[in-house]
Amino acid sequence: MADSIEQLSFNLAIGELAEQERALATLRTCAGTVLAAASVAGSFLVAATRHGSPGVIGVLAMVSFALCSGSAIWVLLPHTFVFAFRGQALLRASDRTSLPSVADAYRAAGAWIEPLVHGNRTKLTGAWPSA
Repeated sequence: MADSIEQLSFNLAIGELAEQERALATLRTCAGTVLAAASVAGSFLVAATRHGSPGVIGVLAMVSFALCSGSAIWVLLPHTFVFAFRGQALLRASDRTSLPSVADAYRAAGAWIEPLVHGNRTKLTGAWPSA
């Protein structure tokens, strides 16, 4: 239970960072599964086209395999997301500006976290608008 509006705002921002981290982990797990399935499907495609030309459906299957594999690999590559906030930064800011209260510290931390949440959201959604 939050004791103040500032603490509630901070908790909501931290919760959204955690939710983004879970969403990315789920997306990467699914991408790994898709990559494995595409590899199995690709091996069947190679076996089926070994004795002749692939034809139109075979070419479409190869293009689909390449796009699927490339997309899954891109998702699995490391990207610059921020899911943690270091308390040391808050202590340094408190020393510089002497934050007068815990409520002001919550307010400052929430203000620092919010751009990180927005940056992660932009990277996670890419070209698709957020829901």
